[in-house]
Amino acid sequence: MHPRWEALRGSLQRRYATIFVLVVSVPLLVSAVVSASLAHRQQREAIAALQDAQADASAVRILQFLREVELQLAWLTALPWGEDATQQRRLDMLRAMRQAPAITDLVLLDEAGRERVAESRLELSRIDTLADRSASPAFAGARANRVYHGDVYFRKGSEPFVTLAVAGSDPAAGVAVAEVSLKHIWDVVSRIHFGREGIVYVVDRAARLIAHPDIQLVLRNTDLSTVRQAFEFRQDGAASPRAVRMQGTLGKPVLATSRRIELTGWHVVVEQPLEEADEPVRAAVRAAVWVAAGSLALALAAALWSAWRMVRPLRALAQGAERIGAGQLSHRIQLKSGDELERLGERFNDMAGELQASYGSLERKVEERTRALSEANRAKSRLLAAASHDLRQPLHALNLLVAQQRIEPDPRERDRLAARVEAAVASINTLFDGLLDVSKLDAGVVRPEPSAVPVQRILDQMDITYSGAARAKGLELRIRPHDAWVCSDPVLLERVLGNLVANAVRYTRHGGVLVGCRRTGAGLRIMVCDTGIGIPADKLPDIFQEFYQVAPEGSGRGEGLGLGLSIVTRLCALMAHPIEVRSVPGRGSCFSVTVPLAQPGQTPASAAPEPAFDALRGRRVLVIDNDDQVLDSTARLLAGWGCRVRALKAAPHTADVDSAPPELLLVDFQLDDGDDGLAVVKRLRVALHQPVPALIMTGDVSALTRQRIADSGLPMLEKPVSGLRLRTVMTRLLQRA
Repeated sequence: MHPRWEALRGSLQRRYATIFVLVVSVPLLVSAVVSASLAHRQQREAIAALQDAQADASAVRILQFLREVELQLAWLTALPWGEDATQQRRLDMLRAMRQAPAITDLVLLDEAGRERVAESRLELSRIDTLADRSASPAFAGARANRVYHGDVYFRKGSEPFVTLAVAGSDPAAGVAVAEVSLKHIWDVVSRIHFGREGIVYVVDRAARLIAHPDIQLVLRNTDLSTVRQAFEFRQDGAASPRAVRMQGTLGKPVLATSRRIELTGWHVVVEQPLEEADEPVRAAVRAAVWVAAGSLALALAAALWSAWRMVRPLRALAQGAERIGAGQLSHRIQLKSGDELERLGERFNDMAGELQASYGSLERKVEERTRALSEANRAKSRLLAAASHDLRQPLHALNLLVAQQRIEPDPRERDRLAARVEAAVASINTLFDGLLDVSKLDAGVVRPEPSAVPVQRILDQMDITYSGAARAKGLELRIRPHDAWVCSDPVLLERVLGNLVANAVRYTRHGGVLVGCRRTGAGLRIMVCDTGIGIPADKLPDIFQEFYQVAPEGSGRGEGLGLGLSIVTRLCALMAHPIEVRSVPGRGSCFSVTVPLAQPGQTPASAAPEPAFDALRGRRVLVIDNDDQVLDSTARLLAGWGCRVRALKAAPHTADVDSAPPELLLVDFQLDDGDDGLAVVKRLRVALHQPVPALIMTGDVSALTRQRIADSGLPMLEKPVSGLRLRTVMTRLLQRA
C-alpha cells in the first residue's frame, strides 16, 4: 500500500477509535474511581463500627465483673451490726471471698469506721480489733456515694489491685472494703476475640496497662502513654476518636478503638492488626477495579470494532484506488456499503475503464520506465539495507554493554565490559568498511585480501554481535570454540558468517542457533545450524536470489529484506569458498562454508609489526577539526597516549605555531568557511619551513575527494577510525620523519 494512503487510513482509523474510546472509557474510568472510593469508605466505616461495638461489649463485660464484686460487698452490709453478729459476719465474708476469687482482702467496718472483721488470702484473720479507719478514703467515699472505686495500684510493682468499698443502705450496717486483684480481669479479656488476631485490653486513668491477653505485659506495669496520646484520654469523659491507626501493644501497626468506663475512669481498647483490618477494604477495592477493568475491556473492544466497521469501506476504497494508480487498470473496486462511498467506488471503476482504454498503447513505455525506476531503487536500497542489517546488531550490543558498564560496581567487571565495548566498536568499524566494499561487488571493485586468521576471532565476534539479539528472542546462541587458522579475508568472512547467524536468529522462533567448525579434506567447514522454520526443498535454489524471502508459516511475508543470502553467495564466490545448505521444513536449516586451512601465526607479507606505543609520548600534535565532539574526543585520546595536544577548530596563525611547532598534524578534510585540510597543511608547512608529517581524516569517501588527497601525497584515514589504527598510522609517520 502506498505510504500516503497507509498514513491516511491509519490516521482515520486511529481518530475514530480514539473518539469512541474516550467517549466510552472516560465515564467508565470515572465511575470505577468513584466506586472504588465509595467501597473504600464504606468498608472503613464498617470496620470502625464493628470495633465500636466490640469495645462497647468489652466495657460491659468488665463493668459486669466489677458489679459482681460490688454485689458481694453489698450483701455483706445488708444487716446492721449486732452484739453477737461477728462470727456470722466472718462466715459471710469467707463465703463472699469464695464466690468472688478476685477479692484478696476483705474488711468490715461498723458505722463508726472501726474494724470489726478482717479476712485475707495472705494474712491471718482479725476480729474486733476496733482499729479506727474512719479517715480512710474508702470509708468516707462509700459513706458519701454508697460505692467507692479507688485508683489502681500495683503490689510489689507487678500485680494490679483496686480498692472497692460499699456502704449498707442502713447507716448502722457499716461499710465493706475489698482489695480486688485485677489480674482476674485477664480471664475476661482473654475470652474476647475480634477477627483472627484482634485483642482487647484495659488502661487505667494513669495510662497503665491493667488487663491484657498477654499477662506478662500487665505484670511488668507497662506504661501506655502512647495510647493515651493517640486517643487523647480526658478525665471529663469527652469522646475520643472513633478509630485510630497506631503502633499496637504487640509491636504491629493496628487499627484501634477506645471506650471509657465512666464508673472507674478506665479505658477499654480494642485493637486489630492493620493488615487484617484492611483485608475487606482491599478486597472491595480489588472487586471494583476488576469490574471496571472488565467493563473497560469490553468498551475498548466495542470501540475498536465500531471504528473498524467505519473505516473498512474507506480501506477497501483506498486499496482499490492504490491498485488502479499503480497501473492495474483492469482492477475494479468491489464495495457494497449502500451509501456515498459505494457510488464513489463506481466512479473510480469508470475512471479506470477510461484510463485502460486510453493508455493501452503506452503500457510498454510505462513498464520500461517502472522497471528502470525499480532497478534504481533496488540499487540505492542495497547499501542502506545491508548497512542496517549488519550494523544494527553490534550497535545494539554496544548499547547494552555501555548501559551495563554504567551500573556495574565491580572494577574488574567494568574492565571486562570495557574490553567488550572496545571489541564491539572495532566490530562496527570493521563492518562499516566491509559494507562499503560489498556495495562495490557488482562493479567488481572489491578484491579479497586473504590472510591467516584464527577462526576463534571470527566466532568471538559472532558471539559479541548476535548473542544479545538471541537472548532477546529467548533463543540459545551456542558457539563451539575451535583452534584452527584459516586463509581468508577476515572482513568478508565475518560478513558471510554474520549474515548467516543473523538470518538464523531472525527465522528461529524456539530452540537455538549453533555455530561450529569441522575439519574436512577440503579445509575447515564452518556451520551455522538453527531450529527455525526450515526451507522447502523446491525453494532451496531460490533463496540466494536478491530480495527472495521464505515466509514463515502463518505470515504473509518473510522478515528482513532478502539481501543477506544474496550477498553471502556473491562473497563466497568472490573468495572461492563453497557454500552448502541442508534444511528440513519445520525442523531447521544448516548452512556451511568451507574455508582453506592455514598455518597458525601465518600473516600476509605486507603486514607491518605492531608499533611501539612509547613512540607517541611527549610528541607535539596539532589537531584541527570543525566538529566539537570529534575534536574533544581526539584530543583526550591523544593526551591519554602521552601526547602534548593542541586542538583547534580552524587553522592557527603563523605566530601561534612558531614558539612550539607541532611534530605531527591531524587535520579534517572539510573545515568551516570553505577551507579544507589540504590547504591548511600546505600553509602550516610553509609557515614552519619544514614538511611536518600530516594525516588527513575525512568522512567524505567520494571519488573526487580520494583523488585530491591521493594527488597531494598525504596519507588518509576514512572515518570512523579505531584507536589502534590511528595510533599505528601516527607512529609510522613519526618514525618515517
